[in-house]
Amino acid sequence: MPADLFNAREWRVFSDTLPDLIRLLRADQRGHGILQLVSETWDYLGEVHDRYARGDPFVWYNLGFNPELVLALDGVGNICIESQAVMQNTLGDPALCHEFIDAAESAGVPADCCSADKAAIGAIMRGLYPEPACVVGINTPCDSQVLSTQAMAELSGKPFFIVDVPYYDDERTVSHVARQLGELLPFLERHTHRRLDWDRLREVCALSNQAIELIWEWLDWRRMVPLAQSSKLVAFTLAHQILFCGSPRGVRIAEALAREARERHQRGERFYEERLRAVWYQDPVWTDMQIYDWMERELGLSVPIDVFGFYAHEGLIDTSTPESMLSGLARKLCKCQPMSRQFRGNIETYIADFMHMHQAFKADCGIFAGHVACKHAWGGIGLFREACRRADIPLLVFEFDMFDARVTSREAVQTELRRFVEEVVWPAKQRKLRKEMR
Repeated sequence: MPADLFNAREWRVFSDTLPDLIRLLRADQRGHGILQLVSETWDYLGEVHDRYARGDPFVWYNLGFNPELVLALDGVGNICIESQAVMQNTLGDPALCHEFIDAAESAGVPADCCSADKAAIGAIMRGLYPEPACVVGINTPCDSQVLSTQAMAELSGKPFFIVDVPYYDDERTVSHVARQLGELLPFLERHTHRRLDWDRLREVCALSNQAIELIWEWLDWRRMVPLAQSSKLVAFTLAHQILFCGSPRGVRIAEALAREARERHQRGERFYEERLRAVWYQDPVWTDMQIYDWMERELGLSVPIDVFGFYAHEGLIDTSTPESMLSGLARKLCKCQPMSRQFRGNIETYIADFMHMHQAFKADCGIFAGHVACKHAWGGIGLFREACRRADIPLLVFEFDMFDARVTSREAVQTELRRFVEEVVWPAKQRKLRKEMR
């Protein structure tokens, strides 16, 4: 690890760009959501720096996990090993993410592994995270994540705890995971040298609940037609859950997103003429977030919801007892977390959630932006296509990589989207409108 971790160019890119970006975003006095998201991310990076300077313990985990148990340990920092990849693609320099991927492949990680995991492994190999006291791995949202948890344990050389989420989607699964979280607590205490205060965990769970209720409010405003907020924001629900949920920071982000959507809708703001609405039902284009602006402006196509943005209504955490809190946190990991809910089990949940989103968000079509390594999704694509055909829902299927722009060019993605909108979805909507008018 570098003597001064934050002098590494991968970290300096954020200090070079984020303050200017925040100043630019402040010029839009109505853009509460994106400003709060970027500002709180910058604040989180500052907190990581300060904890590192003080010598505080850190806990690493992969993207299927939530931070509440770590946040309940006073003075412990939380690091999601995919965070460098996400932040470089969305706020930093995407070329650095390509370097992480290439480093992992050069070290022997299979090329057909998910680029999220390859980038996480590459970032660890470069020593870009504060050394952990221990690491926590979870086998969600997909099989590829198991590789990153193994690499995280081996490369860190630190004590490793694995949370096993079974394939099945029932109450036995929730109980099984809750028992494991109960075993995780003494593991975290032992290796971080911090004691868990149950009252502190109750506060964290209450903050988590508050953030979730605000996320639900936000998503309700995004159901309104036309969409009065940027399409690209919705994908950040997953990042919010993984890094910030259970903290005041997470509440502030969720409140700002909901407030912006509410105020823009109530003012009747329109940034473009919305002709069509789509459920983006795979991975967001994190290598090029401006493509959402292009879709809105050039195609009149909005994305009110995607699979990374959907947080299922499966209840809040019951904070009355230690057992109920662990059960509530387990339910989040199994039944609520974006991706972990849809990608872990059978294809029926995957399809049912899409059908719910299509109806609830008044969509005209579905877009399966197929991340090349999402074998679980590609394995069920035939059943998904058939379900959409029976429901008379136009569906676009194309291949790309959410972290590696070299796989499919921006121009190729734009060509697919334009053809689909102009030749399939818009004519189908016009035929439907004419039929309803008869």
